[in-house]
Amino acid sequence: MCNACNTKMMAFMRSYGGRRDALRRIGSGLLFTGLPGLAVAASAEPAAASKATQAARVTSRGEGADTIFLSRRMHTMSARRPQAQALAVREGRIVAVGTKAEVMGLKGSATQVIELGDLTVLPGFVDPHMHSNFCGLRPWLDVGPFTTKDMEHARRKIAQAAASARPGEWVQGKMLDPSLMPGKPLTRRDLDQLAPQVPVFVLESNGHVAYVNSKAIELAQVTKDTPDPPQARFGRDADGELNGRLDEPPAFQPFVSVLPKPSPSEFVGFLRADLDDASARGCTALHDCGIGGLYAEGDIALIEAAMKTDPGVRYAGMLVSTHMKKWREMGLRPGVHSPRFTLNGIKAWSDGSNQGGTGYQREPYLGSSNRGALNYRPEEIEQVVREAHEAGWQLGIHANGDAAIDVTLDAFERGTRGAGGHKLRHRIEHCSILHDGQIARMKKLGISPSFLIGHVHFWGRAFRDRLLGPARADRLDPCRSALKGGLRISLHSDYNVTPIDPLRCVQNAVLRDMREGGGVLNPAERITALQGLRAVTIDAAWQCHLDHLCGSLEPGKAADLVVLEKDPLAVPPDAIESIKIHSTWLDGRRRYAG
Repeated sequence: MCNACNTKMMAFMRSYGGRRDALRRIGSGLLFTGLPGLAVAASAEPAAASKATQAARVTSRGEGADTIFLSRRMHTMSARRPQAQALAVREGRIVAVGTKAEVMGLKGSATQVIELGDLTVLPGFVDPHMHSNFCGLRPWLDVGPFTTKDMEHARRKIAQAAASARPGEWVQGKMLDPSLMPGKPLTRRDLDQLAPQVPVFVLESNGHVAYVNSKAIELAQVTKDTPDPPQARFGRDADGELNGRLDEPPAFQPFVSVLPKPSPSEFVGFLRADLDDASARGCTALHDCGIGGLYAEGDIALIEAAMKTDPGVRYAGMLVSTHMKKWREMGLRPGVHSPRFTLNGIKAWSDGSNQGGTGYQREPYLGSSNRGALNYRPEEIEQVVREAHEAGWQLGIHANGDAAIDVTLDAFERGTRGAGGHKLRHRIEHCSILHDGQIARMKKLGISPSFLIGHVHFWGRAFRDRLLGPARADRLDPCRSALKGGLRISLHSDYNVTPIDPLRCVQNAVLRDMREGGGVLNPAERITALQGLRAVTIDAAWQCHLDHLCGSLEPGKAADLVVLEKDPLAVPPDAIESIKIHSTWLDGRRRYAG
């Protein structure tokens, strides 16, 4: 040890009354960091250690830790020390993790000791794929399968809303899902009968398909002669007339431009409510996979405004590839954008939604000649990869169908000139119908999958019986195969496609049970509860380039914690989702209390 470091070490020891027990476990158990100018994190991963000199410090002034958490069950998600009973925090950062006897050596006169007893402490959950754009849907009419029995019920709801609408109002519906709701799909003719004088816009839960009536088409100034937008389609009858169906967001834009919009303050309030809901579900970090998709730079301003309200989560995300020129003009680069808000990637799309019939498949959907469609030509996807990769951005490419995954992997291989995503941690979003050969390619290229695991639970039977057939449905979100193939995986909500609820995601991956009709979809792809927890903590944080800051309980990292009333590793698998969140802590401050 250098003379300067030795002097600082001795000063620290004197300030703690010679309590060498506070340091005696360095390198053999206790995780510790904190001398001014000296980082000691022998059991921490390198990313945590490299941040230690900037972390909260137990200073030589004898102040001790700000807070010490004590619990008989702490799952740290650190490979070096998976279990602990105590954790010390100073100025929002973890400074020690170990046994009660070890960590209590850092107790000072002003230290708050929080006794949690048999409650279980975990790193705060990370949802690695959600969307702020959906916050504005909060007031919309819910015609989805969990509130609406079938398509006929949805029609009645729309008709009732139209009958009560005031002049100039729209009927705006959300969460419609024909793949789960029995009955005939909506058409322009249906909506004209239900709402002859009121414009109607109804969005499917997948966010890739919408329906409009004639009044809405008139206001949007779209006609049968209007060409399809790039990467999208206006649905047409055999005679070329618009049938009211819109495939993919670019086809929504003429209608979005004339839809009534919440005020900026209302938007911020809606997003803040979403962030608070996430905190109540144990999340301390959210990753937005589509910033700019609705209002370009306005989306960034919305998130910035919401983050100024000091929510209980930190925020990161990917900018949409459709505005790459604008992002360059704004001078945006990967990294911290504002306090607790980081921009780390570019989001692109290869195809649409499997349940909406637009995911691009190797073979046609059941009972049809439809294979879905690519939203971009392969060379366009490759160009996006090349541009973002060379600029240092992480890439997250949406690919649901197995053929879309093929095209996406080709784009990664060619667009990175064989370098793959090892350094930038490129991802495939949803990566739904995934084969073993594709897993091997992903491993070679350094690409990881983020799974919308709710597909299995909510849509498993629809995929098996009505959309893809048993063999292809068995390849839906193959978590175990991906892990066996050496990939790091994460589990996400794709909010608002499914609710933000990491414990539900873990249970879905562990059970692979199907909500509709019961049963299990390919039990061979089940994973353990511990693997599921990693997929919503440290591995999710790693995918989001946040693992230097959160995802595990280690010195140098933020004190982002979730406290559960029961241990997910000790309860029956079908009880994981129902575990109550006791509290959620961000930077050592309690932000939610159950």
